[in-house]
Amino acid sequence: MRIPRRALFAWAAGLLVGCNGGGDGDAVVTISTPATSSLLTTPTVAPTPAPPPEIVTSADTIFQAGASIVSVVGDLSGGAISFLNRTYQLTKGARSYYAVIPADADDPAGTHPMKVDFVLKNGSKGSMPYQLTIRKTAWTVDSITVGPQLAPLLDPKVQAAELAMLRGIYSQYTPEKLWDGSWALPIGGDVTTRFGEERSYNGAPVSGHHSGTDLGAASGTPVGATNSGRVAMARQVQLRGNMVILDHGGGLFSGYAHLSSFAVAEGEMVRQGDPLGFVGSTGLSTGAHLHWEMAAGAILVDPYRFTDGTNGF
Repeated sequence: MRIPRRALFAWAAGLLVGCNGGGDGDAVVTISTPATSSLLTTPTVAPTPAPPPEIVTSADTIFQAGASIVSVVGDLSGGAISFLNRTYQLTKGARSYYAVIPADADDPAGTHPMKVDFVLKNGSKGSMPYQLTIRKTAWTVDSITVGPQLAPLLDPKVQAAELAMLRGIYSQYTPEKLWDGSWALPIGGDVTTRFGEERSYNGAPVSGHHSGTDLGAASGTPVGATNSGRVAMARQVQLRGNMVILDHGGGLFSGYAHLSSFAVAEGEMVRQGDPLGFVGSTGLSTGAHLHWEMAAGAILVDPYRFTDGTNGF
């Protein structure tokens, strides 16, 4: 009997409020079982083999800079998912093992193969094929002028150094799920810049993608955690100014930048809505706002899609 995708995903992941996933989810399963000893003195009854795991996704189609939660339901002890030449460890959730599979802003649109490698509790190993479809995102373009005081921050070496530092944090993997339920906006301000916007600074050629979503708010507005997690970083950097990064487990992180001051310290555990700091304009910023970003498996993704339903959760 096939369980409907929507009902199975809500049960299996133990993570989600809603599911917009689609697709048939059928897969060819290959399982290898460890050899057993042939030195048996009495006949034995072979144990009933465990049913093959089932793949359940929050969405089979995601946008560039979107993400899908891929859950593997079954008698598992671990595994990994490969997608677009990147590998993501399966993390134990409440009722399944899961991974947040991201699409980079520059990943090609189209349908791409995905492979789930798993290990059952009895030691058997197997793999299942699947596929995810990436939809093209239309990026906005903006021209920004900054004064001489901020101009040194436009140096590509400064930008590369900060990105390398952040990737060192975003590449870390905590093998436990620290977040729960739906995701919340960190402040109530309007979206002033969407993730992925291509920019020209001081008349230079348009390049790159804005790495987060900007929310407008008055200086001093409290910034809340979008979900529960552990404070992985709370310090000043050059471009993002005063920044807090939360580790949500399983390779998922959220970042809060340009803060005027901090309300947490590194290593603290926080819950959704707990104050992390206050809106400011530190770093490469021309006015008070919150720069909010998220990363899955060290890939920067659109944080707003975690709250508007387009990721399927």
